Amino acid sequence: MLQRSLIAKIFLVSFLSVHVPLIALILHLLFGFETSPVPVFALILAATLIGTAICLFAIWRFIRPLHHLAVALKKYPEDKSVLKIQSSGNDEIAIVTDVTKSMLMQVEELTKKLKHQATTDFLTGLANRRWLTEQVPGLQSQAERANEPLSVILFDLDNFKHINDDYGHDVGDNVLMIVGEVVKDSLRPYDLAARIGGEEFCIVLPRTSGESALKIAERLRAAFQASYVEPLPHGRITCSFGVVQAGPGERLQQLLRRADTALYRAKDAGRNRVIGAFVEKNP
Repeated sequence: MLQRSLIAKIFLVSFLSVHVPLIALILHLLFGFETSPVPVFALILAATLIGTAICLFAIWRFIRPLHHLAVALKKYPEDKSVLKIQSSGNDEIAIVTDVTKSMLMQVEELTKKLKHQATTDFLTGLANRRWLTEQVPGLQSQAERANEPLSVILFDLDNFKHINDDYGHDVGDNVLMIVGEVVKDSLRPYDLAARIGGEEFCIVLPRTSGESALKIAERLRAAFQASYVEPLPHGRITCSFGVVQAGPGERLQQLLRRADTALYRAKDAGRNRVIGAFVEKNP
């Protein structure tokens, strides 16, 4: 009971500390020491100071874990060390510490899920436009510092509206999921891929020249055409691609506009093809 109750421990220590002078006086008299006022007063004063010190030290030891918890909670937004605090004992502070850690862990998990939902397209499992917009400027800056190329592939499904109209939205959703799986299986760990519109997708390829990006886009085009979703006929899943290589200081929106122009050239040329739009370099 005493180990599980902080209040009981504080009451016990306080009770004993308050009675230290009385205990000292009783022992003094029992052992027949001098009973004149000065020695007795000195004894009581010393015993009072000792009792007070013992009481303060014991209470400080009892509430020190609460102090550590409060400091860790104050730093929580920048420092997650509160999640590593180990509770000792079974008293109220230990319970508060364990419950606080449990609640914060739940908050962390919920935050991760919400962040994932906010930045991920639920249907394809790829990132969404918001996440891509946040990530690309950093990649462009890194590429410019390292003097490395960076390319963008923009593509969308050919006649996707006809699939929804003729076969239903469930089939259309299955097509989008297949596209997402093909993209995830085809890219390198540091490549970025996002669904940025209904049937429109964007892939950002660090350390990749425009020529290499064309080859990657062609492999994706062939992989999409080889994919099959019932009840669509074989070869029905096709995409048109626009490929560009980023120029110095070129923003994402400028890249997307150039890639979009190339994509519509692919559409006009008969769909299911890859077209690049590259800025000529000065000699």
